[in-house]
Amino acid sequence: MNINMMRRPSRFGILDFGFWLILTTSLVAATACTPSADVKPPASSPAVSPSPAASVSVGKADSLVGRWPGAEGTYLNITRKLDKYSIEISNLDGPKTYEGTAKGDVIEFTRNGKTETVKAGSGIDTGMKGFEKETNCVFVTKGSEGFCKK
Repeated sequence: MNINMMRRPSRFGILDFGFWLILTTSLVAATACTPSADVKPPASSPAVSPSPAASVSVGKADSLVGRWPGAEGTYLNITRKLDKYSIEISNLDGPKTYEGTAKGDVIEFTRNGKTETVKAGSGIDTGMKGFEKETNCVFVTKGSEGFCKK
């Protein structure tokens, strides 16, 4: 008996494998690129009146928040607590903390009965030697209390 007669002829031939390979690859790629029906956006929470912390607006004074290094180990550290700011100034006498409030783009606080402000500026604005080339600075008293982030 002839071997060729015993083999069943292929219906699609070699192209059948290539066709199914391309079709399968295309379907996998298309499935990967489309979002799953199981993914749902987070459900919105019921309407609740905002808490006092949520109603406090974020202003320009918030750009002053952070730790600002100064000369000879001094620093100014500002943190926000609701609508108030905690201002810690560490100089050669040690750290002292004051409570401040935002007034536009500055933070006002009282020190020794005098109203002081923390303002943003350049190294030149601080009046401090060694900060002339700095651009991201704050100062309280020009010439003696300047702090810059490098």
